[in-house]
Amino acid sequence: MYRRCGFRYEKKLRAAGVIRIAGIDEAGRGALAGPVVAAAAVLPEKFRHRKLNDSKQLAPELRETIYDELVSNTEITWAVGIVDHIEIDRINILRATHEAMRMALAALAMPPNHVLIDGLPVFPFPFPQTAIIDGDCYSLSIAAASVIAKVTRDRMMRDFCAPPNSTSPDFMNLDPVRSIAALSSRWRNRFSRSKELPEHLRRGVRGEKLACRFLRNHGYKILYRNFRDPTGGEIDIVCRDRETLVFVEVKTRGGEDFGRPIEAVNRQKQLRVSKGGLAWLRLLDNPDLDFRFDVVEVLLPDEGDPRLELIQNAFELAQPYIY
Repeated sequence: MYRRCGFRYEKKLRAAGVIRIAGIDEAGRGALAGPVVAAAAVLPEKFRHRKLNDSKQLAPELRETIYDELVSNTEITWAVGIVDHIEIDRINILRATHEAMRMALAALAMPPNHVLIDGLPVFPFPFPQTAIIDGDCYSLSIAAASVIAKVTRDRMMRDFCAPPNSTSPDFMNLDPVRSIAALSSRWRNRFSRSKELPEHLRRGVRGEKLACRFLRNHGYKILYRNFRDPTGGEIDIVCRDRETLVFVEVKTRGGEDFGRPIEAVNRQKQLRVSKGGLAWLRLLDNPDLDFRFDVVEVLLPDEGDPRLELIQNAFELAQPYIY
């Protein structure tokens, strides 16, 4: 049965003086393989959306469209937490789900004053909470979190496993379940987008979004964003250009008064990106895989349209690739 989502719970909390209200939901709790993903979303008070509802009640195409609308809205603060299959096996799926929720909340740029949770209460929990059965059908905040969690996990599962085409060798040299397990067991992606970020960080966030769209228009397949490795490696965008794995560094500036953006990709930055690339390559267990490092320059002038330029093979691996 379709139930129209709204702000009934949020309005009650705001009437009591609560300002920042986060909705939270998860995806992957009943799945056979892969991680559990939780998302937290803080919507502006005047947010409206005629089609947003529980992600399970949305057609896949509509769900993807709503996801893109939510994450590109600078007035929405959101973040995700991911717990891998190893941790799920170690502590059980319920505790892993709660941990993913806590991770998502911790990744928000600003902590909420109250959290609306889909389902039952969570203990222990770092914030005051209201648990709502079928909350993603009643609360727009929870519904937004539901869509972000679902699409994030779907894209991980789909992109990590898909070969470049039906006739080429397996891109990862791994079967689908092993692919997701190997990747998710090492990576914890926590990210947020918020209008409270400083100007230069907001510019960087916008630059990365534009770069992703730019790369897709050039035939690249986006695999992952904002990868961070415990060794200190970092990659803005991991993608695929036909048979080649591409690690992309995005550099965004308001102008060229201090030189081209690519000039900021110095030796230290190249080393961090190289470390991230090596961490990714070692997980794939495919020493013959072609890879390269590209840079996308993004200029965001105060007036006029953004300008983007792709520099392929922008730099070489900063340290030996010892397989």
